[in-house]
Amino acid sequence: MSWDLYRYFLAVAETGSLSAAARQLSVSQPTVGRQISELEVRLETRLFERASHGYLLTTAGQQIKARIEETAAGFRDIESQIRGMDKSLSGLIRFSATEGFGSYWLTPKISEFQKIYPNIRFELILNISVLDLRKREADVALRLANPRSLDLIGRRVGKAGFGLYGARDYLERRGYPQSVDDLKDHDFIGWQQTRDDIVLTKALSKMVGEANVKFQCNTVAAQIAAVKNGMGLFLAPHYLVPKDDTVVRLLPDRINQNIDMWLLTHRDLIGTSRIRVFLDFLYEKFQQDAQMLLNGK
Repeated sequence: MSWDLYRYFLAVAETGSLSAAARQLSVSQPTVGRQISELEVRLETRLFERASHGYLLTTAGQQIKARIEETAAGFRDIESQIRGMDKSLSGLIRFSATEGFGSYWLTPKISEFQKIYPNIRFELILNISVLDLRKREADVALRLANPRSLDLIGRRVGKAGFGLYGARDYLERRGYPQSVDDLKDHDFIGWQQTRDDIVLTKALSKMVGEANVKFQCNTVAAQIAAVKNGMGLFLAPHYLVPKDDTVVRLLPDRINQNIDMWLLTHRDLIGTSRIRVFLDFLYEKFQQDAQMLLNGK
């Protein structure tokens, strides 16, 4: 049964007449009368006594009114709760990022954010694979490219700088490359993955052959450990490289790639308060760390 019938019933019960109920509901008086008659037929119960001075509730009508008012109050509570969900600074944010960026840069920023908004929880999904925001596999994502999807809203938050690095002890054993052509005589560390559209994988494939990649792994931590242990050279974001002078940059004039970083969310989530506040917070942090992300300094 349509809730509209009960809405008409409540209007008549509260105002005591068809004409007053019609004015309250912005409909005609005959429409109100038809709705009341239909409700009584469906319930097989007379709900009003038609008196000369208005409509009076019968005993059955009084009982139904109490039940309907209770139900209506429940609907209002549900609406209030749902409306508040998007406005309250609480709830869960699922963030998708690469393992290196998420571990070394993003996690400390989330820690700062939660000190301001302790009721917002995070699920940080760190994977070299790209999650699909359009399928709501995550709420927010950082990407090294603009996906240009109508379903997503994105903002370029800065640039990430990449370079070629190697450990000093490895370079002393194998020699310092003086040109890109010299790289064919060196071992490399790469990504263990099934995708061929990862930025660093594509860049590395342009410089050396598959046979040069002597070690592959799927985490930045393992890559850095491999480099520091002299297993080969690697392409990496400047901000991830250890600052203890055990690893040095090579051919900076020839190998220096800057890639746009995009902060993205689904169009349906942009009005959610916790998402909006978090995006604004991160944008400010990106601006503060712009030079470090670009140059590693």
